[in-house]
Amino acid sequence: MRTTLLRAGSLAGVTVAVLAGAPGPATADDAVTGSAFGASASVTLLPGVLTGGKGSTVDTGQLARSSSAGPAEASVADVPLEGLVTAKAISSSVVDGAGSVTARASVAEVTLPLLAAAAGRVPSIRLISARCASADGHVTGSSDLAGVNLGRLGTLPAATSPNRKLGIPGVAEVTVDEQTRRYDGTLEVTALHVKLLGGQATGALGSGDVKLASVSCGPSKERAPEAPPKGPGQVVVVPAGAPQTGDGSLADEG
Repeated sequence: MRTTLLRAGSLAGVTVAVLAGAPGPATADDAVTGSAFGASASVTLLPGVLTGGKGSTVDTGQLARSSSAGPAEASVADVPLEGLVTAKAISSSVVDGAGSVTARASVAEVTLPLLAAAAGRVPSIRLISARCASADGHVTGSSDLAGVNLGRLGTLPAATSPNRKLGIPGVAEVTVDEQTRRYDGTLEVTALHVKLLGGQATGALGSGDVKLASVSCGPSKERAPEAPPKGPGQVVVVPAGAPQTGDGSLADEG
């Protein structure tokens, strides 16, 4: 911004050039939130699905949950999940930054007894993990599964796109790297989502959902360009009556 002050007559004219950076971006409304959990199960099983088991309903809630509101990290060891799933350890964490967030969740040494009848064996996965990040107007997410053996439910290629589905029609559906975008821009990523489809199909197991390694990241604002560093204003004193250029400096009279 340039401000010019001129005085007429015998008084000296003064031209003041003010150079100042634009105000920095506001930060009060720039908070980005995230959450994560290691595992959850909400299912109703038919009799005989688990060895020697009767029909039952299980609702574990979200295990090893963390969020921007706290706690920042959580973990649970030797998770039986009521016999539906076993795991050596589950953990999650959320790291908040200036206008950014990163959420992670992982489950180690997993077996899935609830799918044994459908898979022809107890499915196993050595490591399941999910991650999402939000910064500078972009939200991204991904999942990783290592040491996967799902039996006759199907196999996963070395590289797979999000929302890859496997399973047995009418019985169970397994979604790998499930990614869902909410209306507000929040991205939810679940590394492994097992859905029991209920119904009367042969081999039916029951109904409900099991989620392993799930994260969520809210939208972030695109970062505004940084303002130039602020410095002292520039003041140019022009004697009264002296010819001036358009920018207020002295003209060359030669």
